[in-house]
This record gives sequence, C-alpha cells and structure tokens, in this order.
Amino acid sequence: MCPFWKRPSQDSSLEQEKAILKQVYNSGACGIAFEGGEPLLRKDLAKILAFSRSLPLHTSLITNGTLLESKIDEISPYINGVVYVSLDGLEKTHDAIRGVGGCFRKAVRGISAAEEKVAVTINTTIMAENIDEIESLVRLAKELGTRISMAVAHEYCNINASSPATDKISKIAHALIEMKREGYPIVNSIGYLKVMAKEKNWRCKPWAMVNIDPNGNVVLPCYVHNDYASSVSIFETSIKNAVSEFDWEKIKNCRKCSLHCYVEPSLVLSGDFRAYMHWAFRVSI
Repeated sequence: MCPFWKRPSQDSSLEQEKAILKQVYNSGACGIAFEGGEPLLRKDLAKILAFSRSLPLHTSLITNGTLLESKIDEISPYINGVVYVSLDGLEKTHDAIRGVGGCFRKAVRGISAAEEKVAVTINTTIMAENIDEIESLVRLAKELGTRISMAVAHEYCNINASSPATDKISKIAHALIEMKREGYPIVNSIGYLKVMAKEKNWRCKPWAMVNIDPNGNVVLPCYVHNDYASSVSIFETSIKNAVSEFDWEKIKNCRKCSLHCYVEPSLVLSGDFRAYMHWAFRVSI
C-alpha cells in the first residue's frame, strides 16, 4: 500500500514536468510510469503524456481508477504502455481500505472503459486485510478481460495496512503459481511468486528503476529504502550523475521489500533465465 499521497507537496508546473521528462529520456530510460497521488486529477495530464510520447518514451499510468471512465478518451492517444488500476480487494474490502464508498464500482467501470482503448492491468497489494480475496481478484481480472499484478504490502512508516503472516503469504504464493500455470492472467513471473513465498533468493538492483518525486528530486536508492526522502534535484544535476555518484555498495544486500517493481527487473538483470523468458517472450517455464 503506497503512502505517497500523504506527502505535503504541490504539483509541478507543465514546464517543470517537461524538463523532468527530458532528463528521464536523456538518462537512457526507455519508459516511464506516471503515479501519484492520483495523476488523473491534473487538468494538464494529457499534455504531459503527449510530451512523454513525443520524446519518445514508452508511457504508462498508475491510477486508482475512479476518474478513469471519464478521462480515458482524453489520455488514451498518449498511452502506449499500460494503465495500471489499483484494486485492493472485492467491493466491500476495497472500499473499506480506500475509505471511500463506491470507489470499487467506479474503478471497475474505468477498467471496462479503458480496456477498449489501451492495455490495462489491475494492481493489487496483498495485505492482511485482503489476503483471503486474492484468488477471487485473479478470477475477476479474467472476467474483466484484463491482467493482474500483485505485490506484498511493505509496511511504510505512515500507513495503516499491514503485511500478512508469513505462512499465509507462502500459501497464497503457491496458489497463484498454480493459477498462473492454469492460464489465469497473472503478470508476475513464477520466480517472483517464489520470492514472495521465501523460496527463491534474489539480490536487489534498485538502479534498474529510477524514481522522481513531484519536486524533481531523484529518490535514491529507492522509494522503499528511505520512504521517498531525497535531496538530489535533477534541476541541479543530471539523473545519470545522481545515479552514478550514489554509493550502491552500502545497500547491495538489501531485501527490505519484495515489491515486484524491484524484484522482477532484479531477477532478469541477475541472469535468471526463467524471469528473462517470462518478460521477453511471456513464456513461463
């Protein structure tokens, strides 16, 4: 469960966003995912996405889905990646976790509207509050004709959601492996699911994904390790310099989280053949 919507920050201007995107492109990155808070609240989002595509960057978006139905026509021409929609349980559980009644139904309507125009994936955080509904969410993804990606909750310093008990995580990981082998639309690799079950070793390579906060700061080494704290501004240095000057040696053995956005690329970059085949060719072996 991401706590970053609680950050006391203001939206950057359109020109600042463009400057950040130029830096991202010049760093050698090939893709970007816009997250929040809630990116669909920005009135100039379509302009930002359009500029991202013009560079060109492979452009994706992460949203809670409540505004997606009304916004998809405006943004879909500039999404050539994936729209990720957060669903953290079935209707009652999801709305309770989000603290807003009706947001599950809005998100599902948004998914249905969006999948006609762009690739859509459900993002689910596995936590104590919803672990008994994970298999049902996978079935829902199949019914909706979309895919689903899952990660175990990381207990950041300022959230209420909690990680499930270890034995429950292992049990659901094995269930998800079987569902994936049966053809359910699970994005995660089997290798990741084994990491989730504590049955596979891995070494984090957080430099494979760079995070930029709303103020244009590079978040190093990652947003998990330091709860998004950063003081390295890309308006004062380049992303390449910030990354190359960071002392990666001090966190080389970090396994503080098991978030898929870090584990999956780390498996590929570590030479895990099965993970490579999964992401390069969508072949699970």
